[in-house]
Amino acid sequence: MPSRFHPLPDLLLRSIGRYNRQHLLNRVLRSLDPPVLDLRQGHGTDPYPVGVESQGLDLMLQCMDPSLPEKEQLWGLHALTFHTPLSRPGQPWQGPWPQGLDAAIATAGDVVALLADKDDEAVLALPGMACFRVPGFDGQAWAVQCVFDGPGKTLKTLSLVRTGEWVGASLLAPSTSSA
Repeated sequence: MPSRFHPLPDLLLRSIGRYNRQHLLNRVLRSLDPPVLDLRQGHGTDPYPVGVESQGLDLMLQCMDPSLPEKEQLWGLHALTFHTPLSRPGQPWQGPWPQGLDAAIATAGDVVALLADKDDEAVLALPGMACFRVPGFDGQAWAVQCVFDGPGKTLKTLSLVRTGEWVGASLLAPSTSSA
């Protein structure tokens, strides 16, 4: 796991930029209360959002080839967005944040100092947003996109977005922990 994002859920991170049937992710989301039932949707090849309100999380998915029979279709996970109380007051992300990140007070400078390396590409840090590219799994790269708001310009959302080519056949193990 890219250590700078420890202890975010491995299942979610390993799914970014990969395409497969998404059985494991679908099973985990269906087990939530309330369950997320609309993971695999028909939107052609356009990316589409799936909100996991109960978890303070949004997913951006894409069907790789909708012309295939339903049982053969594959989905890719474009992005994950973790919400703070500034973004979703009733249902912020309750899971762990990257170690050392206090989402309640983190500013753009804090996020960049914690998660970006000086050799990470295209670091942009403004009071209202921060964007930079970081290494992901297996040679992939992710874009980190953060939005900041409120009087202290503190973290509102943290998104991890795939960049580059899709990778097939997820390397997820069946026993991987859930969201």
